[in-house]
Amino acid sequence: EGVSAITLDSLLKLAEAKAFDKQTSALHYLVSIVQKNDEDVLNLSEDFVPVKAAERVAMDMLASQLKEMQSGVRVVKDVVRRNLPADTPCDESSSEEEILNSTSMGKFSISATSKIQSLADEFDEAKVNFSNLLQFFGEDHTMSPEAFFCTINTFVSMFENTHKELKRKEEAKERRKRIEEKRKIREEEKKKTAAKVSKPKLRAAV
Repeated sequence: EGVSAITLDSLLKLAEAKAFDKQTSALHYLVSIVQKNDEDVLNLSEDFVPVKAAERVAMDMLASQLKEMQSGVRVVKDVVRRNLPADTPCDESSSEEEILNSTSMGKFSISATSKIQSLADEFDEAKVNFSNLLQFFGEDHTMSPEAFFCTINTFVSMFENTHKELKRKEEAKERRKRIEEKRKIREEEKKKTAAKVSKPKLRAAV
């Protein structure tokens, strides 16, 4: 049965799979193929700059902080309702917004509620988008954002380092080639010089 897909985590193992020479890895081979066929892909790290920042975002911590802010605003509203000035123009038919708008602290709580709700909506949207992302890559739905983005960043870093390594080896190979060519030229020049020197000696002997 053929393999139809690979997990992100398996990308990190490409550097471990070695060829018969025990030095060339599957990742070396992958980078060399990319280098020959599509050099634009070699700039992979430039396209993944936002992913580096995403790795540092802890969704659980954000969820906890969001709950704390929502709880804090509820406390503020409760304090405002229990400490309304005696001359506050409101009765049982007054809405919560009307009551809160009667004090500066109440107005603050209304503004804060709106902003926190906006953050909550964005957070929910982010969770849905991440869930869709996991589904797209065929990853387990329980995988955390930190683990997901860390895996991608690690692979991108490995890819970039392997590219640099291959580039250094290629440059070293070119230097050795140029040195060898210069050596051969010097050897040829020595032979020519030796041949010119030996001709007059042969004539004198005759």
